[in-house]
Amino acid sequence: MRVLFIVRGIEGAEPLGLMYISAMLKQAGHNVMFLPTRGIDLLAEIRRFEPHVIGYSVCTGQHVYYLALNRRLKHAHRFVSVLGGPHATFFPEMVGEDGVDVICRGEGEQAMLELCDRLEAGRDITDIRNLWVKRDGVICRNELRPLKDDLDSLPFPDRESRYALDERHRAYPAQSFITGRGCPYRCAYCFNPSMQALYGPAWGRRRVRSVENVVQEIESVRAVSGLSFVQFRCSMFPFELDWLAEFADVYRRRVGLPFYCHVRADCMSPEVVALMAAAGCRSVNMGIECADETYRRDALRRPMSNATIRAACKRLHAHGIAILADNILGLPGQTLEDDIETLKFNVECEIDYPLAMLLQPYPGTEIDRYARAGGYFNGDYSTIGHNYYFRSPLTFRSEDEKRQVENLHKLFAVAREVPWLLPVVRRLIRLPPNLVFNAIFRCWYAFCYFRRIMTHRLHLVDVTETLKVLFGFYPKESLHAHNQEDRAPGLRDLRCRVRRRGRPVPVSLSHGRAGQFSEIDSG
Repeated sequence: MRVLFIVRGIEGAEPLGLMYISAMLKQAGHNVMFLPTRGIDLLAEIRRFEPHVIGYSVCTGQHVYYLALNRRLKHAHRFVSVLGGPHATFFPEMVGEDGVDVICRGEGEQAMLELCDRLEAGRDITDIRNLWVKRDGVICRNELRPLKDDLDSLPFPDRESRYALDERHRAYPAQSFITGRGCPYRCAYCFNPSMQALYGPAWGRRRVRSVENVVQEIESVRAVSGLSFVQFRCSMFPFELDWLAEFADVYRRRVGLPFYCHVRADCMSPEVVALMAAAGCRSVNMGIECADETYRRDALRRPMSNATIRAACKRLHAHGIAILADNILGLPGQTLEDDIETLKFNVECEIDYPLAMLLQPYPGTEIDRYARAGGYFNGDYSTIGHNYYFRSPLTFRSEDEKRQVENLHKLFAVAREVPWLLPVVRRLIRLPPNLVFNAIFRCWYAFCYFRRIMTHRLHLVDVTETLKVLFGFYPKESLHAHNQEDRAPGLRDLRCRVRRRGRPVPVSLSHGRAGQFSEIDSG
């Protein structure tokens, strides 16, 4: 089978989930290709590859874009469309949308492999676990399969398909890895509680790869790339002392590269921090979220005190580890003054880069339910942005307060760096939103990202790609374009190309809500 994954933003962060699925498919003999959504003639590439299956990993905020893109492609090609990722997992009813054939829920490696094997063999696909399949107007809803406990048995993510898009990706000094899956915590803004509701206690039990397996993957990547800085992108880096002690020894001896990881303040004991530093940790991503302890505990479900966060910051800094701290502004029920207090707390903790985000009430999260119940959000998920850096979909006490919070977001990190500017910032945020504030946010982010957090040898391609993302210099893609079909990258041009070919032929496998599967060439 020829399988194509279309990824918006593949030039930046590596889509590890799809790369794991791709590795499984390739191991079984299937032909896999990745394509970006910008800078290419998408129709021409699809005609050249002739995929039997096209897959998309969909997050809320990008779901409108991917549905529109899939509809356009269905008018020009015949293929089985598969939508997975968080939005598809929590909203599988989107299988009823025009052009959608299959929804993949939860972890997708085994389900996608079974789907492709059955399609190739001409067998029925309507009873595959993890999949919702639309056939002849009927939706076949299948249960989830058990989670895979032995992560060491999975093939390493398929990086070669990403390198094939542009060999310059191979030269990137910083590349991403995960040490495990699952999370025992239930933060109100996160998808993990919803995953626990789907999978039960199994999702709350962290499944951690062996140290040997993690190190072998890193060694294999370094052998074929310019890797000089390791990014561990799992929800939380393992903090169990026995695993960390082994990792500190093996990683230091066989890899010896600086690394970045995600941590929780209440897990940063002196012993844990010392082992992380000994292994080579140079920076961490740690959540503060807000300075209000009561709100953090009751609304965000993060029962940790400000004293705990201060102590964690002090320990990390004592070992030379830089901190990128997550902060959420515009929380439902919070005020502008609450966000100012969060800024002051970042100053107090001497955070190296305070990453401010505007709350997006992702569907199925507890904070979404909290916001809707309090009248702060009307439940229209199409208003959620494709990222959390520009605008809030919530209702504030006044439009003036909303504007000030959105402006504070852009100046948050600079105000942390120069705290005596806070009185000036208070005045500036009263102005209308403007390009100057956006430029300040992007420039300071880029500076801190490269100089303080990802402290690796700078590579021209890495810097160039990051700046393109920050300033929207990619062809056919605007950093601000979201939730509008005609502003989605490549769609306007794609529509024109389809029209130039004349009247589109209805060759899609699903027509309207009553989809029908046709035989496909499995060559």
